[in-house]
Amino acid sequence: AENDREQAALDLLRYLEYCSDHIEGSSAEVMIMRQEIRALCNDSGTPSIFFTLNPADTFNPLCSFLSGADIDLDTLFDEPDSRYSAYQRACSLAANPVGGALFFKLMVDQLIDVFLGFKRECKRGVFGRVKHYYGVVE
Repeated sequence: AENDREQAALDLLRYLEYCSDHIEGSSAEVMIMRQEIRALCNDSGTPSIFFTLNPADTFNPLCSFLSGADIDLDTLFDEPDSRYSAYQRACSLAANPVGGALFFKLMVDQLIDVFLGFKRECKRGVFGRVKHYYGVVE
């Protein structure tokens, strides 16, 4: 800092970061996540893969089911239910957003547990043995 006013402003910013590190979405939380990722990279090397998961909830009948739609899950893959268009699925999701949250959690859990293999006995998934994963939800 070049003068006392700039130093006071910097001190205030540091204090605000300290106070907001537990608030979701704050710049302090993002800074902590970056530090955690850097620590993982220092410990285990750079990531081998990076991807973004974006489950298409309005196109998935399971999300409609979790949102309260009357869908027979036993015959879902034998005879897909054509009564529900993407628009109708979006409407049922908008009427019950908890169903969308449940669907998202189910997809993320399945990705980690089955696809990456963390719940498998051998701890191997599609990419082999995964040492670490780091997930952030926006």
